[in-house]
Parts: sequence; structure tokens; C-alpha cells
Amino acid sequence: MKLTIDKERYSIIVNMKEIILPRKQFEILWLLCSVPGKVFSRHAIFEKIWGKESTSDERTVDVHLANLRKTVGSEFFHTIKGIGFKVLIEKVEIKKSVDSI
Repeated sequence: MKLTIDKERYSIIVNMKEIILPRKQFEILWLLCSVPGKVFSRHAIFEKIWGKESTSDERTVDVHLANLRKTVGSEFFHTIKGIGFKVLIEKVEIKKSVDSI
């Protein structure tokens, strides 16, 4: 299975099927793919996506990641217990859109 992320269109393609994710889920996925192989802590993801001033709890990251795993496929994500999360980047293609004029 291959995952293609199109940042300009805020869409992903899994198995030739386009999926539109909620904004926060897309942003988490984009963040995890931004540095291939990097493990992001829950705290780092929370601060980057929600910001330091958010009144939400860091556990919201777990909920969004669980939803991403259901929607996109769990085989793209890897949890490092006690440390954080990463995307198995060899299964991901990042695409830049080129709009036709």
C-alpha cells in the first residue's frame, strides 16, 4: 500500500482512492511526514498543531492518531512506546500539486 499526500489540495490518496481528512488530522499527518524517520512526541505534535495556548489536552493527539489509523491505515504509522509516533516514510509519497491554467 502507498499513501500520497497532496499539501496544496489538502488531500491524500490511499489505494487509488482520494480521502479528505479533517484539518487537524491532515496537519498531524503532514507534520509526521515532514521529517522522514523522525519520532515526534505527543507534546511536540500537540504544540505544533494546537499551539501552546490551547485549552485542549495532549491526549487529543491520541484520539486524532487513532482516527488517522482507521481512515488511512495503521500500516503507515509506528508508535515508539514511551517516546512518540512516526510515519513509515518508505510507504509515503509527498506530492506538490501543479494547477493547470
